[in-house]
Amino acid sequence: MQLSFRIDWWWPFQEEINSQFGFSKSREKVSSRLISRLYKPKGNLSKLLLNNTVTIVGAGITENEIIPEGVLIAADGAVSACLKRNLIPDVVVTDLDGYLPDIVMANKKGSEVIVHGHGDNLSRLFEFSTKIHPISLTTTYPSNNTDCWGGFTDGDRSLMMSLSLGADFVNLVGFNFEKLGEYTGNFSFKKLQKLSWARKIVNKCKEETDKVKIL
Repeated sequence: MQLSFRIDWWWPFQEEINSQFGFSKSREKVSSRLISRLYKPKGNLSKLLLNNTVTIVGAGITENEIIPEGVLIAADGAVSACLKRNLIPDVVVTDLDGYLPDIVMANKKGSEVIVHGHGDNLSRLFEFSTKIHPISLTTTYPSNNTDCWGGFTDGDRSLMMSLSLGADFVNLVGFNFEKLGEYTGNFSFKKLQKLSWARKIVNKCKEETDKVKIL
């Protein structure tokens, strides 16, 4: 697939992330093979995003923040915030780290789900393979059976996906890079470290295009 957003700058970022967090390329490739066997994607996501305004909701969203109109993407745990507002996201991007009953519920109510497989979520990939029906599968490195748009957290991965698939403009709401949000899931120091990477990736995307706005 021809991408609408160049991501060649991403791969040095990925190597830095691997080094900092001790990620193994070989383990990521095993995950890629596994996810392609467990899940069978069922559609064409680009039709939903191409030439449309997209709103991505991050896990740092608060109850007072307004979610603007547009194709609504919930980054993992942010799906819970959307459901609390009686909003069914058009898309949920998840590595299965958020509140999974809400992700399953959103999928049943019509949300398209993009499952990201990586070396640290293999057990969850097995557990939910019969409960979630994704439109797309993503992995850290490209493969024949999965998509790869770059990105590290579900929020910045959603952004890179939207730009790569031709979104006309992307609004980011609930992207707090200073502290973990209510919908982030379990607290860990690693997640705090990931926030600094999310900021770096989002800022790089903003350097590459004028189609991104943080609200």
